[in-house]
Amino acid sequence: MQDLDNIQTQLAQEEAALASGQEQIEAASRQIEEARRQIAAIQAQIEATEQKIADIQNHAETIQKRVALLREYMEMAKTSRPTPPPISQMAPAPQPVHHTPVPQPAPAPQPAQPAPVELEPEPDDSLGEILPPLEEPEADLEYGEPLTAPTDGGAPATTERGPITFETLTEEVLTHELLPRTATFEEELLLLMAFHKKATKPKEVANKFRRLDYASKQSATESSIKAQVEADQHTFEFVAGGRIALTTEGREEAQRLLDRLA
Repeated sequence: MQDLDNIQTQLAQEEAALASGQEQIEAASRQIEEARRQIAAIQAQIEATEQKIADIQNHAETIQKRVALLREYMEMAKTSRPTPPPISQMAPAPQPVHHTPVPQPAPAPQPAQPAPVELEPEPDDSLGEILPPLEEPEADLEYGEPLTAPTDGGAPATTERGPITFETLTEEVLTHELLPRTATFEEELLLLMAFHKKATKPKEVANKFRRLDYASKQSATESSIKAQVEADQHTFEFVAGGRIALTTEGREEAQRLLDRLA
């Protein structure tokens, strides 16, 4: 009987130790899950911060280039020569110099000759080379106004480079002249999709925005692009492979936007 009591006592102790160990395991598991949630939250915060830093850097680079252009124009304005006054207000041309003749032996008498008539000096044609040519006012740096405006509302937009269409549009004109003049992120996305013409995945569209020397009006991420497509389904649509493309109405709207901004 004493052995049975000892065994029961030992069994109770082992069961208590087992229960205590099980509680410790459960507590440690809860700590691990909590740590994992904290790690996930911190990782998401890190990614959001990195994206924000990238957006700020892109925006800062764009501002630096604009500042450099403005300084260059300021230097050009400071060093450019002022337009000279009209020729009628300039100092009179120098009169011909008459040299006193050296005395010579008196020649034989000659018939009296009429006094020579002095001609007015002809205007100096070289002044035309000095006067700088008149220049047309330059386009505004910030908004990139076109050099000439279309005269017909239905005709393609034209500049000194010729008519601008999505077939002739360059990335430089898109970046520096068209995108800065848009009013919404929808218009920016519309121009970019029409410029590249092909259906593209939202992630690749976001990469195209980042490669541009231009800071979009809102952060061009994969999620923001998807949200814009879902909000404007009459203009954008999802096609095979999760790609996005312009609808027929979207292509027409992109052409109207190009005619208005170019």
